[in-house]
Amino acid sequence: MEQIKTTSKQKTILFVDADKILIHDIKEYLKNEKAEVKFGLNFIFVENARDTLKKLEEMKIDLVILEILLPIVNGYYLINAIKKINKEMPIIIYTKLKGPQDLAKMASSEIDNIFIKTLIKPEDLIKTIAERDDYKTELDRLVLELKSQIKTLSLVEGQSQVKVVHCPKCNLVLSAESHFCNNCGQKIAKEIKKIKAKHAPSVEPVPTEVEGSGAKVSNTEGAKSTKK
Repeated sequence: MEQIKTTSKQKTILFVDADKILIHDIKEYLKNEKAEVKFGLNFIFVENARDTLKKLEEMKIDLVILEILLPIVNGYYLINAIKKINKEMPIIIYTKLKGPQDLAKMASSEIDNIFIKTLIKPEDLIKTIAERDDYKTELDRLVLELKSQIKTLSLVEGQSQVKVVHCPKCNLVLSAESHFCNNCGQKIAKEIKKIKAKHAPSVEPVPTEVEGSGAKVSNTEGAKSTKK
């Protein structure tokens, strides 16, 4: 059975994201796994900057997790607004954005950590949060690691056969040369998985009728007969 190191202190986490499907999936995970009780977490979900700031005024929040892509105003504005209310508030970005310019802009914001949705599942993010009291990381180094992971993932998606490894603890996609997980620090066994990308299905030649003959031949056969 997987052992998760948790803290005895209850953490109230404000999760800011307008993706209703994602929020539903997280709520189902928390309910089915009894994760809030198991990990000592209390999740509050909101969809926009206005509701986020309202919650921060109304109650004590220990951590804010937010998506940059928000309705009305974006996550960068929200980060600045949060820091005006509480300069010490820990903020984690959990986003779909993964371009180099986006990563650089995120790293220049007043945040503690960045997680990319295509690289880490929400349930693994929750486990990672439960294990930590300090969420802060060296952002410049993190951006370099994220770029490497995103490049590896792109190769997996675009090439017919690529060697990669997955972290056995948090399931993060890593390059085959990785010895430790950049996310959770787990030692990586050198068992390399080969992932095959999907190829487009082969297209069967469409039969066409040869004028005057009444017979049907495929396009390829017609082309051969034309050459003769």
